[in-house]
Amino acid sequence: MSNILGIDLGGTLLKYVLANEMGEFLYEKSYDSPFKRTSKKMSNGEPEVFIDTILKDIPIEKRVFHYLSQTEADFLNDAKRTISNIDLEGKGYSLCGKTWTHDGKILMIGGNTPFRLTTDLGKDKMGIVVADTKSCDNIKAANDGNAAATAQGIYYKSIKGIDPVETGYFILGTGFGFGIPKYFALTEIGHIPVGFVPKLLWQECGCTVGHKTACTENYVSGRGIENCANILLSLEGNSVLKGLSEYLGVETNDKNLFDLVTTSKMKHHKNINSKTVMDFAKNNSDGLAVYIADIASDVTAFAAVTAAQLFGLQLIGIGESVARSNPWHIDNISKKVDSYTKGNTILRPSLKVELTPLKNPAKYGALSLVVPESRYEIWAEKMKKT
Repeated sequence: MSNILGIDLGGTLLKYVLANEMGEFLYEKSYDSPFKRTSKKMSNGEPEVFIDTILKDIPIEKRVFHYLSQTEADFLNDAKRTISNIDLEGKGYSLCGKTWTHDGKILMIGGNTPFRLTTDLGKDKMGIVVADTKSCDNIKAANDGNAAATAQGIYYKSIKGIDPVETGYFILGTGFGFGIPKYFALTEIGHIPVGFVPKLLWQECGCTVGHKTACTENYVSGRGIENCANILLSLEGNSVLKGLSEYLGVETNDKNLFDLVTTSKMKHHKNINSKTVMDFAKNNSDGLAVYIADIASDVTAFAAVTAAQLFGLQLIGIGESVARSNPWHIDNISKKVDSYTKGNTILRPSLKVELTPLKNPAKYGALSLVVPESRYEIWAEKMKKT
């Protein structure tokens, strides 16, 4: 039986999974992503990433390719110790950014992938070389959102009878992304600006160097939720919060942002992260946390409606860590989507959002790019169980 290899290259982890055509995982292993940030800064002030600390004898524009080649070889050697015969028939790459092929190479560039790692392709085009298309006869790559959406689309078609082209997938984890099944153009919804957020709450973003932005990702992702909390808590006692409250409409129940920040239980925590915020918000035990979670659900709902209008979607599944850990948050997003689309004469049937039925979208995403269509129903049943 032939095997397929899935490579999920994220901002923190690089994951390999080997499976057979029946959807059975045979071997898995993770490595540090070449883009994983360290605690240090480069001499120019940019964040240092893992690939900056190794392979210093390799030209910088070739380091990611070299690292991926090394880790893949290591993975396959390890796998051969437990699997007697590996017959690799396909290789799928799920990548954290814009993805394309050029001159026999797979390239990518993302909002959080350092520009210094790119290769000059001429005509003002730059990209990070990831793989050689000659390394396997059946090799495909896609943005991580599109890869996960492809896997989810296989599930929806086989289990629910929904046409995959009418479905989409939201990545709601450390970052925020979007994908459509078998769609290979970039769908960077995480970097669409949010018009109603004042500059006080703008944040640094990997998509733009030198100034802060109002990117959607800055308010809905785990990283964005954490940053919003820390920005607001740093303004404790600042009268500007009262004016900001009026601008943002936080003037209910005799509470405004000034009061919410002053009375927040979160200020007693040394390290605020998205889990802290969402745990407080879930139990309605901290007004500031509820407000931050409300911004996140609002912005996500707006993004869902925008995506549905642009691509004709009827169902969006939401996955990854923030979504999986907070199903109540997905319920709030769903209610807001219903409110924002009430009476809409274009979205027919009405748009629905839900927690994705896929439990392992990252693994299945890369693999789904090279799964034979004749095996879709078998894979859907595997996805349903694992």
